[in-house]
Amino acid sequence: MCAVQQVSGRDQLPGRVISQQRHYLTVVTAAGLLQADIAGRLLHTSTPLERPAIGDWVMCSPRKSEQRATIHSVLPRSTCFVRKEVGKRTGSQVIAANIDVAFLVMTMGEDFNLSRLERYLALTKESGATPVIILTKADMCDNPQVCMQAVRACAPTTDIQIVSAFDGTGIEQTAFYLTGHRTGVMVGSSGAGKSTLLNALLETDYAATGHVSPFAEKGRHTTTHRELVRLPSGGLLIDTPGMRELGMIGADKSIDESFGDLTSQIERIAQQCRFRDCQHQAEPDCAVRAARADGRIDSRRWNNWLKLKREGAYQAEKEDPESRRAKRREQIRLNRQSRSLRQND
Repeated sequence: MCAVQQVSGRDQLPGRVISQQRHYLTVVTAAGLLQADIAGRLLHTSTPLERPAIGDWVMCSPRKSEQRATIHSVLPRSTCFVRKEVGKRTGSQVIAANIDVAFLVMTMGEDFNLSRLERYLALTKESGATPVIILTKADMCDNPQVCMQAVRACAPTTDIQIVSAFDGTGIEQTAFYLTGHRTGVMVGSSGAGKSTLLNALLETDYAATGHVSPFAEKGRHTTTHRELVRLPSGGLLIDTPGMRELGMIGADKSIDESFGDLTSQIERIAQQCRFRDCQHQAEPDCAVRAARADGRIDSRRWNNWLKLKREGAYQAEKEDPESRRAKRREQIRLNRQSRSLRQND
């Protein structure tokens, strides 16, 4: 509210970004729907992460006769779902802002992938939103409870919904998370059933046929860009295209939180290691390596945990030179320790 009062004398209106397709934005304001561009000053004084994205609240100056507007500032975000940019680029990309709930959508068919789900969960924890795991295509799975149990082992404290848009299973329960004008986002790979789920929540074929937008009353194809739609329950949901890549950002703490049961298990077992600062790699008498060998620690989860932490650390190093230097110093220390141990054996 303070931000609105500060700029109220400049003929600017608050609005929310409800559609994002490459550099084209649509903002809903008190003056209606406006196609928006970003002011040059904002472009040149902000980083990519600070620029307007789907779900953002912004201040803009409308040009009502043109049905257009210019965005001058982005209001503070409550949450922000971010991933590493696709490909070899090392920057970060905002997937959605100001979201309350993140639906992590995964099919119970051939594309069932626990390691990918753990990646989604870690990034959701980092965003500040509440994760909800949605297991789709229950009608095509012979034993949904087996999938449910496997997911529960990976995410013991996260809500899980089994959904079938074909017979309506889980649709009402999923919609309940977005009551009271809450905002959600759906993330998942192509073919996970996000568009089918959106149709079921909207009680229409909007996502499949790309016809009437609940905001703009214009035809749109929701699988090619990000768009925020209003549900009959009053909640808001951001639909996103299928993600071929979901690169980690520097989210070490969130990764540990999403693997909370595993990290707690490792901490308990690590108390039996010979060295207090054991890295559980090549050190002698490592209790953690022994637990991995005899199956007490799940090898798949361990390997995925390490993989995500390495990705996050690599991204953090790219953005923080001091972090690179600290890692180099730690590696030198470990090398010296290893040489000393070999000499004493």
